[in-house]
Amino acid sequence: MGAQGTDVNGGVFARHNRLPFAIDMATGLLFYIIAKMTDLQTAALVGVVVGLGLVTFQRITKIDVTGGLALFGIVMLCISAGLAVWLNDDKWIKQRGTITGLIAAGFFIIDGARGGPYIGKGLARYMPYSDIHAGRFAIVMGVIGLIMAALNYGAAQLLTTDNWLFYKTFIDNFIVIGLVVLGIRYARTTPAG
Repeated sequence: MGAQGTDVNGGVFARHNRLPFAIDMATGLLFYIIAKMTDLQTAALVGVVVGLGLVTFQRITKIDVTGGLALFGIVMLCISAGLAVWLNDDKWIKQRGTITGLIAAGFFIIDGARGGPYIGKGLARYMPYSDIHAGRFAIVMGVIGLIMAALNYGAAQLLTTDNWLFYKTFIDNFIVIGLVVLGIRYARTTPAG
């Protein structure tokens, strides 16, 4: 798959991406709040209910509230919640991010090897460039997924549940953003500059 254009676009701040991005942030905060008030299993199950509700709302109203990765996000939420219920132990639930990170990385790398027609293309719409090669971007995101899975493994092993929850909700996102900024240099079809 070739370039998707040549100019800078609005990325997450583009009109069509603002609502899905805001909802992504709100659902992340909801998970954090529910996990702090109850437990990790309950937060994961609420995440699935909210995710399925958002997809249902989007299908009924045709308002894009989930962005270009709705199906992928719901599949990952279901896997995550299934692991939370099945493992039913805080130590193992903290490793959910490692397991789902490895699964997601696999999906991204497979999609990237095929040119990024699904996940790569869906995620590229959030980036502030229209010259991102979807296949390379999916592979970059797969590698980032592997890195983040490894970091989550370390954090889950070394940190208390409260500290891990803080890391997962807040610090983790900044690491991903930094890695994505670096990865975009590889994924763009025209040299950054």
